[in-house]
Amino acid sequence: MIIYGYRTSHLRTEPVAGSCPTCATPDSLRVSVMGRYAHVYWVPLFPLGKTGGSECGHCRQVLRPKEMTPELRQEFQAVKQRASVPLWHFVGVALAAVGVVWGVISNSLSQEANQTFITAPHKGDLYYIRTENGHYSLLKVQEVAGNSVKLLANTYEIDTETGAQELNKPENFAPEPVELTRYDLNIMLNQDEIVEIERH
Repeated sequence: MIIYGYRTSHLRTEPVAGSCPTCATPDSLRVSVMGRYAHVYWVPLFPLGKTGGSECGHCRQVLRPKEMTPELRQEFQAVKQRASVPLWHFVGVALAAVGVVWGVISNSLSQEANQTFITAPHKGDLYYIRTENGHYSLLKVQEVAGNSVKLLANTYEIDTETGAQELNKPENFAPEPVELTRYDLNIMLNQDEIVEIERH
């Protein structure tokens, strides 16, 4: 179950000049500004604006902005402008940005490693491949001799790339290898037929 919604936090409280519109007590008013933010599992994602109200210190009457007199509403708006949204209201946005940057870096490093591995294949390298019908399977390097690479094809397919690891069992590979050149493998990598290379 995902717990999400919005919450509020106190941003600023200031006394304001004038009398309470309810009990007429002079200099008894203060206005407070609250910041609203969206959250998932109570982790702030991004701010949703500001709200607040006024309170009389004498009669404890609380007024929302739409219930305030024009003069009091103007004071509230001035305090609202001075109330800055804290940085922690942006935690979710920051985490998402970090996630995107990390994903880009990780993908770049993975592509660089794949290119290195395909250029110099080693016995035991495991190639995660995308099949013609959009499923995923494995090829395992059995032998490398000059430009020739012998690979054992996995006889099973699965519908997710991450799930292909489950197919890595000796009994799932064909007994006879297929033979490809390093050039063939490089083309397969560039055409995203080989989607990942695992080297132990």
